[in-house]
Amino acid sequence: MPVTDTDLISPVEETQKSSSPSLLLSSAAFVGSLVEGACAILVASASAKLFVGLGAVAGAIKASRLHADIVRIPVLLVSAAAALITLLVLWNAWRARNRSAARWRKKPMTLREKFSLAITLLASVLTLSLVIGEAIEHPIIHVH
Repeated sequence: MPVTDTDLISPVEETQKSSSPSLLLSSAAFVGSLVEGACAILVASASAKLFVGLGAVAGAIKASRLHADIVRIPVLLVSAAAALITLLVLWNAWRARNRSAARWRKKPMTLREKFSLAITLLASVLTLSLVIGEAIEHPIIHVH
């Protein structure tokens, strides 16, 4: 059997010849997926804006019902309980960290941990302050 020129073409050369259309096709698919992803994000953000707007309108209309004692008092109690539980957890973590049995494994807190602790403490104290302020001022301002 005689050897022809087509028999002498290596598989590498065939791969290189066919990679150009493949690269073009994969590039087009990648660009298409980017456009589709951007479109999905824009559609989702538009519907989120719609829900926020509708929620604001509903909140404005129903503000008097949400301000009723039957809603206001349980919300204040849950908020105060959550803030107190958070403060209890922070205190327990501080107490456990400073025990003599934990001194050998105690590492200095990172800046991120300190920041997180400060924000959590501030949020809990602020929540309790607002609950106490609401409990004091509500009977004074909103006389039934």
